[in-house]
Amino acid sequence: MSRTVRQCALFLLAGCGAPGRPASKAVSAPAAEFLVATQDSTFWVRSGDVGVRFRGAPLTVALIGGRYYEIFLADDDRSYDDALLVGQRVYRRDLVDGDSALVFEDSVVPRLARQYARMHPTEHPLDPDEEGAENPATEATAELQLLGVHGPFLSFEYHVDVSLPGADPWHATRRGVLDLRTGRGVGVPDLFPDTVAARVGREGMRQFASFRDSLRSGAGSGDELSGRAARLAETLRFDPRSFTLAVVEHTPAVEFDIPHRGAVASEEPLPLVPIPAAPTTWWAEARNRYPVGGGDIDAWPRTNEAGYDVVAHYDSLGDLALLSIRDSLSHEWPITTLHGPVLYMFWLDRPALGTADRRALLRAFDAASLYDESTRTVRGPRSPVWSLRFAQLSSAHRHDLAIATASLENRQAKPARVLRAHDARRREQPRPHLRRGDPVDDGQDGGNRGVQAFSGERRHGVDRSRRLPRADTPRRPGRDEGERELRGTNLHGSGRPRRS
Repeated sequence: MSRTVRQCALFLLAGCGAPGRPASKAVSAPAAEFLVATQDSTFWVRSGDVGVRFRGAPLTVALIGGRYYEIFLADDDRSYDDALLVGQRVYRRDLVDGDSALVFEDSVVPRLARQYARMHPTEHPLDPDEEGAENPATEATAELQLLGVHGPFLSFEYHVDVSLPGADPWHATRRGVLDLRTGRGVGVPDLFPDTVAARVGREGMRQFASFRDSLRSGAGSGDELSGRAARLAETLRFDPRSFTLAVVEHTPAVEFDIPHRGAVASEEPLPLVPIPAAPTTWWAEARNRYPVGGGDIDAWPRTNEAGYDVVAHYDSLGDLALLSIRDSLSHEWPITTLHGPVLYMFWLDRPALGTADRRALLRAFDAASLYDESTRTVRGPRSPVWSLRFAQLSSAHRHDLAIATASLENRQAKPARVLRAHDARRREQPRPHLRRGDPVDDGQDGGNRGVQAFSGERRHGVDRSRRLPRADTPRRPGRDEGERELRGTNLHGSGRPRRS
């Protein structure tokens, strides 16, 4: 089905009041107020006697200890005339008092910048508006993608690409989880009780071993790709700290991945099957922000406590979601059609949003509506090799995937992203880097429905990946050095960063 046809179908669906019972014009929508997080935006929804209204902004919002924060990325440009050196940092900003704290700082690019300065003492870093060499001899870029927020924890993906004179290029990718309160990286044992963490770790290693065996299974076939897959299997290692958080049946889950390291690698690590863990203290506060799924419908049940539910009706591919408010009689009031999936909600009515928080959110939405388009980075299409989860593959298909994995060794390495000093500085703003394929309607008019444009990525209909924005990154995974250099920043009482 074409994009236009599917968009029209969802518009008609919205006009009919969605798959639930259409609401009579004489019946007012339930009084409701909440924030909706999608992959690249946050929407503020309010309803009641005046109808249903919303506005959107390119924000990543977190709620930690009862306080609202904006999570944003900033480029760290340390380039010279003949050296492209651009890293990234992650900050959290308190929306009420405006204070920002460093949560994560890449250490690979700063280390290489210090090394370059020692080796070229007569050179000076470029000024913000200075152009560097068109093809610098030294290139080092690091990039982070924010994949999800679960309570006080941020899941991320980290990429580093290095090309030095006289040396082979190397690349590294890993995932991880940060505690937004402290800026520390956390492992599975930090998130769950010991017995649960041990069970999750064993299951992750079992899944990894199963995939590695699939790579090895064709070693004796005499086929060149099968042999290459078998050799690749010997280079893979299970990393218990390379994982992200997910939600499975309203329970926190751990999704390990297999980092694919090498001079030429896939677009992203291969995620394994999410492993349900167990409810814990930090999850109790965040639990009601995540949906109860069923088929093509996600629901946030709140009838008992707030007199309404929120539902998201997905199209057949899971790309578009029609968001609606539903009362206890199953009447539905459509809100808008979003580029799915819907990630989570923040409820602003029970308990009621305080005056200071309301003013802070208004300021944040107003400011975000003016964000420079240069912060919006388009992600390219995902390689189809990695578009299906390992869990959904039969044994034969797993072997096919293993062979395809090995064939990636024949791909020509992609050039590093082209960033000059003045480009990086312009992008270094306290703003999230949004990944969009096309301009979209963020609902800034406050009421009209808009259909979010499609991204270049196509998702499998069964698996609607619930993640925050991910950028189009240059070259991919590499050596263990990238992992060793992945260090966070500890924050002490003053809020100033100190090295671990």
